[in-house]
Amino acid sequence: MPDQRSHARSKDFATALAAWHGRVYGRTDHGPVALDARTGKDLPNPGVAPFLVNESTGLVLDKGGSNLIAYPTSS
Repeated sequence: MPDQRSHARSKDFATALAAWHGRVYGRTDHGPVALDARTGKDLPNPGVAPFLVNESTGLVLDKGGSNLIAYPTSS
């Protein structure tokens, strides 16, 4: 259950795209979000919402959906 602080943003969580090591990445009308998979709490804004993540890379499609962009993950 999300806490009250994160509820305002996470209640708008429209699309879950990927999950990796307890972090769920998704997109809302307001942009990309990351949530703690266990608690539902908001995590720092990821800047992008990858649809595939592993230990080294997050994959994102550009706004047009025609270009694949690879972002390095941080440790």
